[in-house]
Amino acid sequence: MIGVDTNILARAVLDDNLEESTLAKEFLKKAVDEKKLFISSYAILEMVWVLKVKKRTREEIRESILDLLDSPGIVIGQREIIASALEKYQRGKADFADYLILAEGETYSASKLASFDKSFCKESGHVQNPKKYIQRIDT
Repeated sequence: MIGVDTNILARAVLDDNLEESTLAKEFLKKAVDEKKLFISSYAILEMVWVLKVKKRTREEIRESILDLLDSPGIVIGQREIIASALEKYQRGKADFADYLILAEGETYSASKLASFDKSFCKESGHVQNPKKYIQRIDT
């Protein structure tokens, strides 16, 4: 099994450096064909950020991550959490990282998330300003 850094994934998807993109694609194809590729959930998180910075649409980002999740030759760290976060990302407006935090919390029985992100709080009934939780604890 061989782990892969975000920059390899990004080069393969962005195709923005002829030499490195070609090498990245060759490496990924060989590793996937041999079923020896591991992608950390953190590499996926970084990849989403890179794609966002490179002005990829939410749908393009979702498709890129979905391609990785659907590949039988790839082992993905925290696959179920990534899949849950991706589903939330598809339906919502917050950043992928926010949904990843929410999805991981749900896995560990934290069905609520405290956040100062006003739009995220409005979007999800599971996310609230910490003030709301303090008021509940006090009563």
